[in-house]
Amino acid sequence: MPEPENLSGEEPRDTKDTRRAPGPAQAGRIGNLVERAREAALIERIRRGEVDLFEHFVRTYQKRVFRLVYTLVRDASEADSTTQDVFVKAFKGLRDFKGEAAFETWITRIAINSVRDGIRRKKPAVAFGDLGGLDGGDEIPAAFDPGDGTSPERDLLSREIRKRIGLALVDLSPRQRAVFVMKHYEEKSIAEIGEVTGLDEGTVKSHLFRAARKLRERLEDLR
Repeated sequence: MPEPENLSGEEPRDTKDTRRAPGPAQAGRIGNLVERAREAALIERIRRGEVDLFEHFVRTYQKRVFRLVYTLVRDASEADSTTQDVFVKAFKGLRDFKGEAAFETWITRIAINSVRDGIRRKKPAVAFGDLGGLDGGDEIPAAFDPGDGTSPERDLLSREIRKRIGLALVDLSPRQRAVFVMKHYEEKSIAEIGEVTGLDEGTVKSHLFRAARKLRERLEDLR
């Protein structure tokens, strides 16, 4: 059967859908929006009495909060206790959560403030950076381990690197340590770090620069 004649005098249009699929950055933003909407719905249900649903937030963010707290207090037992306290505070304060920031941003802010309050209560006689670490050494948590388990030699080397990084992090100020961990371990953007800490982006970048410079000096022999 012959094609119908084009009587309009116009060039035939390509009816193929040329819309592009979202790129990685856009897909990430969409994913974040979907997750925030999901968490907002969960929070509303918790506020209405389904308190068991708060377990979702514990499962999702507990390791991240512990890791951040540990790098600040350098003591596993204290980090565990503080992390539990952070989630208790978050649960009790859930009715006041406005949703203007992501839940992760909000609970990270609670974690940093909890560490800060703990330091003030203790009023240590020594500098923050001189506080002790784990009984077995100064290693950072295994979650930071760069080893892949392919060989005992590689795992031994990775443990040594972990220990060296942990010792180097102790030399950073609490604020430098916090922004460095959020940037390089939590992979947060400068804007997100600023939102959590209340610092402007220029100040965040300044802390990151100073932290990186100190770490390079301490780890010069590993380069």
